[in-house]
Amino acid sequence: MTEKTIITCAATGASLTPSMSPYLPISPEEISTQSVAASKAGAAIIHLHARNPDGTPTNDTEVWREIVSGIRDNCDSLINMSASLGKTSKERLSAVVELRPDLATVIVGSMNYGLFRKAENQGVSEFESEWEKEAFGPSSYEIVTDNNFAKIGEMLDILIAEDIAIEFECYDVGHLYILDYHLSKKNVKRPIIVQFLTGILGGIASHPQHLVHMKTTAEQLFGSELKLFIHGTGMANIRTATAGGLLGTHIRIGQEDNLFDKPGVPFESNAAQVERMRLIFDALNIEVANATEAREILQLS
Repeated sequence: MTEKTIITCAATGASLTPSMSPYLPISPEEISTQSVAASKAGAAIIHLHARNPDGTPTNDTEVWREIVSGIRDNCDSLINMSASLGKTSKERLSAVVELRPDLATVIVGSMNYGLFRKAENQGVSEFESEWEKEAFGPSSYEIVTDNNFAKIGEMLDILIAEDIAIEFECYDVGHLYILDYHLSKKNVKRPIIVQFLTGILGGIASHPQHLVHMKTTAEQLFGSELKLFIHGTGMANIRTATAGGLLGTHIRIGQEDNLFDKPGVPFESNAAQVERMRLIFDALNIEVANATEAREILQLS
């Protein structure tokens, strides 16, 4: 491995909920405070979603602004804003364009999305609020993520025009070929930053053989321009991140992807997850990049 490993911390996400863990950050203050602590623990990138006071996802620019400013004012980690909420490309990118993070995440494929499995993976079957009960009820069997070719292309056009770097989220091997198609049509800033989001029912599983297949395919498609991150969903998250480190990729962990250290034993913070990965990587002699080094690796000014 010729470069240090970047740890991304996904601080809160949009699908795990307050009933699942009291340690899931919800308010802007909670999200920014946990993000700063994760940065100090060794996360060079903070991947973000925004939430309303009840925990429901939001794309409100003022909520985003409070989160982002709280992080920017207190640490130097790169900020990666998810651009997944909204029916249109402009809606998804409205806060991104206003706040100009280091990176914006674009999902590059549609799929059946087994949200109900996320509750099962966390060992949770009872929910406190009505919105949680509705989210994980029968309608959770009907979710199809809408990331069609037109929408992806429009989002890339906006981000290219705004000169904002892009992280491409791929849920399965076919999404890599969708990305390859778009890159053949768009002048996207290099390197090509790809995040494997594995373990969601509807996409590829987090098994090591699948990770190797995805990695090999991405390397064949994007060659030396590729900067690859790997993460898993549920309690496979730490194992998947460890596999990523051993495979020579960058990795992602955090409360967005998994809340539990062991069944019934929640992680008490995002920083606790970063600290766990630092211990594992130290034992494996895998060097971790700081924020300055991460900017150099990803060629972000």
